[in-house]
Amino acid sequence: MKRASVSVLLCWFFLLSGCVHPSFPPVAASLSVVISLDVKAETVTFLNAENGRKIARWNINEPFQGGALSPDGRTLLLYGRELDGVYRYDLATGKPLSEWKTGSGIVSAAPSPDGRTWFLGDSEHHAVRVVSRVGKEIARLSVGHSPMTLLVNRQGTEMYALDFQDGRAFVIDTSRLRVIRSFSVPKMALGGLMREQQGELWIGGHGSGSKVETNIHVYSLRDGRLLRTVAAPVMPVDFVETSRGVFVLSHGSNTIHRFSPSGKRLGSISVGANPFAMEAAFGQLYIASYDSDEIIVVDEATLRPLARWKTGDGPLQLFIREGRT
Repeated sequence: MKRASVSVLLCWFFLLSGCVHPSFPPVAASLSVVISLDVKAETVTFLNAENGRKIARWNINEPFQGGALSPDGRTLLLYGRELDGVYRYDLATGKPLSEWKTGSGIVSAAPSPDGRTWFLGDSEHHAVRVVSRVGKEIARLSVGHSPMTLLVNRQGTEMYALDFQDGRAFVIDTSRLRVIRSFSVPKMALGGLMREQQGELWIGGHGSGSKVETNIHVYSLRDGRLLRTVAAPVMPVDFVETSRGVFVLSHGSNTIHRFSPSGKRLGSISVGANPFAMEAAFGQLYIASYDSDEIIVVDEATLRPLARWKTGDGPLQLFIREGRT
């Protein structure tokens, strides 16, 4: 009788454990997909990048707040300030991989270009934590209180951590694993773009207090000197650069601004309802409209809306994963 009771309890334990991190429908590596992190619904939606058809929707049922995609497009990471770890999933199988036991407080994540190293912004320890691809912590570097924006250069030699609260940018030498300099930026800085050929760092933000941010601040990558400001009202929070220019998403005014490489405004369009994220691929822009629960597809060249694709509730972050043959 006791043996049977123990067996039943073990069965229930494994069933409940499986409910926490279940397997999900796979996403074939050959498909080009738009990945939407729907934070209100606690779901991840996968849409065909060509026609918007829903491929899969994963019900995570955990309060994640953001994620990151590995450089090879195979692994999706999900994190949240309240979660005790970083969840990892294999897209091709839909199966969970080993969870990184980081503790709570993770607010951002970015991989090195080769995927061997990951950088995690930790708001509880006020640090950037450097971990290996298997989740082993290599270093913990003190930065501002809430490093919500992490930017890694193409060579993977430097990383910029923008602190949301303290108004500073921290430059990390990734080979020596040390902060080599820092410089002042506006408080509540959020979102950025490294333009290495031009030697520039474009930084956006919300603004602080009653003063909303209306400008992009452009800094020198060499020494952190403020070079100029570029008007992009209101609240520029996301950036992409393509052969057609620099595109800036200002979520406070529901606007996409298009700039030339020199910073000259080329056009703008009103799009979405409280949009927070933007990606570019295949000559198109994909915008996450948080309040209308959809992705809006816009032509890069004309800034003309092409389509509206339904997501889960509250799409906050997007990724494009191009298919592999």
